[in-house]
Amino acid sequence: MDPTRDNPLLRFNTFWWALWTFLMFAVLLAAVILFNRKPPSNLEDAAAVARYATRDKWVAAQSAALPAEQIAAAIAKVAPTLPAAKPTAVERPDQVVPGSPTALKLAAEPAATPAPAAAPAETVPPVKP
Repeated sequence: MDPTRDNPLLRFNTFWWALWTFLMFAVLLAAVILFNRKPPSNLEDAAAVARYATRDKWVAAQSAALPAEQIAAAIAKVAPTLPAAKPTAVERPDQVVPGSPTALKLAAEPAATPAPAAAPAETVPPVKP
């Protein structure tokens, strides 16, 4: 700023101009908000209508396939046995660490199930490049 134009009166006027400009924008925004009362619409609301319709169809189909009485009967039958059941270790794991004591123990045991037969080799004629 030019030092000849820097005085307290000019600073005072600039401050009030900025304050009034800010307040005018605030009043304009308040007027827009007051007179524009319709709810905003967006694409999410439009997509939600289709999702809720699909969900209602699924809920109706599930409740028709498995009524609440059958669910309650199944829960009453299974619930008493769950606390009595204790987890047990897997007898023959499918994956073991090579060289571990479990792998050596499993290798020493005879195979309980026969190995599946090898698939016959298909004769595919060679393709010439």
